[in-house]
Amino acid sequence: MEENKEIIKDIKEYIKEKHNIKEEDISIKIDQCDGMTNKNYHVTFYNTKDPDKKYEILFRKYGKVLDSSDHDGELFIMDYFANNNEGPKVFYKSANFRIVEYIQNSSIIPLELRYDNKILKEIITILAKYSYITKASKYTISSDLNIVFDSDRSSEIKFPTIFDLYEKMFTKAKENYSTFSTKYNEYISKNEVDENIKNMKNKFEHYLNDYKKIFISLFPKKGYFILCHNDCQRWNFLYRNQETNLMIIDHEYASMCLPGLDLCNYMDENSYYFYDDGRYECKKNEIDFDFYYEQYLKYLDEFIKLNNDWINKDENKDFLELIKSKNYYLNLHSITNVFWFLFCVINLDFENEIVKKTDHYLEYGYDRLCYSELAQSKIN
Repeated sequence: MEENKEIIKDIKEYIKEKHNIKEEDISIKIDQCDGMTNKNYHVTFYNTKDPDKKYEILFRKYGKVLDSSDHDGELFIMDYFANNNEGPKVFYKSANFRIVEYIQNSSIIPLELRYDNKILKEIITILAKYSYITKASKYTISSDLNIVFDSDRSSEIKFPTIFDLYEKMFTKAKENYSTFSTKYNEYISKNEVDENIKNMKNKFEHYLNDYKKIFISLFPKKGYFILCHNDCQRWNFLYRNQETNLMIIDHEYASMCLPGLDLCNYMDENSYYFYDDGRYECKKNEIDFDFYYEQYLKYLDEFIKLNNDWINKDENKDFLELIKSKNYYLNLHSITNVFWFLFCVINLDFENEIVKKTDHYLEYGYDRLCYSELAQSKIN
């Protein structure tokens, strides 16, 4: 309730400033929308002296997974896609929230259309455009597992790399896992737990204990990073109808990473199901690496067209051949799943996970690690 009061206060300040409506004349209705990292609210408001003229906006309160002090890169990307009618417009921003255009009659991509040819073609086009927002950065991974860039990566906005994000998330994951483990150990001293839970927890610890080495070993020792959405899933595309273009949203995790990562992430996310009744499952039988690779090659065609000025230079011939290979593509599946495993660790809550059994982050994180291992088993 207190949080809602704060949200209403922020919205009223926006309305007074941007719509010139007196506070006593403002009528507001807010409805919370879905959001795993941030809290989103559909807001309808109007001037009580002119009730026929209603306004709709989306209020987004930043979440806890990443530091919310700097959203310049995210807002830069939003403006880029909004100017191409491929994303909502930004109306207002602050350190803790933003207000954006509410897209009428939109939803996430329906489950039954996730592999529709037209939908996939649009997703591929949008993701290829992502790589064009800022220039590519040539990198090398040093012997001590640090990334070194050949230039200062200067541009209008200096975007973080996926390594920057993993370091932030890993710190939070370790802290939260320590809290979770303390409570877990106290609990099992007096109670029995399912063997599956023990196995999941053991796998978590194996990866957390050697996370940097495991994660960075999945990357080529040298190559190029491009700008990626890094959270590409059907929840982050707005679908209106088959005649209207998709819009891409939620650029909070945008970072420099390997070409093709986003499309692999989109495919991977389609195997994880979160139901309205609280159930969760990973449909491993639906994983089809061959089909995913076909779509990946279509993405590469678009990516190469847009980045022809540098990708086809003789000096980059080896990298171009590398990104076309199936082994490289399979490693992308591992990268995205090992990265998002940290999200699961950050959200582990002992009471909800072990006692009440209402959360599924332990199982979800375990499935992500198993998915990565499945991809690795396909590498020649």
